[in-house]
Amino acid sequence: MTDATGHFKDTIGSVPDSVALLQRHAPDAFAAYRAAREAAYRLPPEGHLSLASKELVFIVLDVAAGHVEGAVAHAEAGIRAGLTPGQIMEALSIAILVHGHQCWARAGAAVMRHVEHITATGKG
Repeated sequence: MTDATGHFKDTIGSVPDSVALLQRHAPDAFAAYRAAREAAYRLPPEGHLSLASKELVFIVLDVAAGHVEGAVAHAEAGIRAGLTPGQIMEALSIAILVHGHQCWARAGAAVMRHVEHITATGKG
């Protein structure tokens, strides 16, 4: 496992296919993306947000963008970091206020179904 794949496995559990493609076909672009991502994941004292807070931001932004795969991956990571289903749903409720019901229908509901599943089964 290289440092590149290690970062993704450490943060969201696996390397998304889209990231693996970027790494294979545009290594310079991948390196820049990874550096920015690693900076975003810095924890205190270098960073300012807790890991759970960072994952919550990623969940909401992915849902607003309609990126279900990313939102689900960050929801799993968020649960592991200590987020509760209630915290995730409350943040998604704010996203619905700002972006409308379509962001819920397009991605948010899928995230909450997955959160229900992983919290009920302990898989996450």
